[in-house]
Amino acid sequence: MYKKRLSELDSLRGIAALSVMLYHYLTRYNELFSNPNDSIMDFKYGKYGVNLFFIISGFVIYMSISHQTDIKNFIVKRVIRLYPAYIFAVILTFMVIKIYSLPGRGVSLKEALLNLTMVQGFIPGINNVDGVYWTLTIEVTFYIIIAFLIIVKLINRITIVSITWLIIASFIQILSTQVESNILNIVNALIITKYFHLFIIGIMFYKLREQRELKYYVVIFTCLLYEFIFKYYVSNVLVTVFIIGFFCLINNKLGFLNHNFLIFLGTISYPLYLVHQNIGYVVINLLDKVGLDSNIIFLIPILISLAIATFITFCVEKPIQRYLHRKLHNLQNGKYNKSLSA
Repeated sequence: MYKKRLSELDSLRGIAALSVMLYHYLTRYNELFSNPNDSIMDFKYGKYGVNLFFIISGFVIYMSISHQTDIKNFIVKRVIRLYPAYIFAVILTFMVIKIYSLPGRGVSLKEALLNLTMVQGFIPGINNVDGVYWTLTIEVTFYIIIAFLIIVKLINRITIVSITWLIIASFIQILSTQVESNILNIVNALIITKYFHLFIIGIMFYKLREQRELKYYVVIFTCLLYEFIFKYYVSNVLVTVFIIGFFCLINNKLGFLNHNFLIFLGTISYPLYLVHQNIGYVVINLLDKVGLDSNIIFLIPILISLAIATFITFCVEKPIQRYLHRKLHNLQNGKYNKSLSA
């Protein structure tokens, strides 16, 4: 059954992006650059916003294929969704780091060119233009798994697939603690043992939103059990909070998140996530040299990152996506008309 878009989901995406940004500016910057942290603020748990991103991604991706499981359509739409903002962000970040320099964060031109493909995370020895890109490797791997499930026609048996994955991943995780092996490391990466349960949680919440069946609750509980067994207590607590939040979401109890600013933040969240880290570090580095108060210094890179993300969203990403979607629509209509006249 089709249901209207959840604006609360956009708000959650915006909150996740904001929490990761605050973590990078208030905590991670000081760790990376040995900066004496005399600030009264810290946001070390903001990094777990990435976990929320993965749950949201599982929900949204399964929602996007629930009514259309054509593999070509899935791949093309993912490319259109991911690449316009990403390519711009890679070029911009690379140029900023080259111009202003940031110790330990620069990459070669060859590495930057490979980053444009978004597959650099699968190539040993290739650094990311920006540190946050590691999560894109996880996302792309998830998309590959979904594409495989579509091809082998298992996407509609996602509950069985999820339980099977949890069993296999648990075995691999346990084996990895006993044996050091490059093969096990590869398998861990291929089936995303550290994070795939979060995508599954998102998928199950989408299924619950469509139809309340016990098996979906069981899979979510099993994923939470997996989380408690193989992850740390802070992650355990926050994933539990995220699950409670999603129960509220599918029961329409998060209406208070329908705030214009949060929805706007969700709209620009992908470009914001892509550009905030290294460019923000450059800004903080420059302001540190000026000697500004460390308790307010982080506000400036936040404003700059928000401005850049807004520009990318409305002047780069959306116009290119609209153009590509029109081209795709015209191409599909042309093929349909040809089939009718054949």
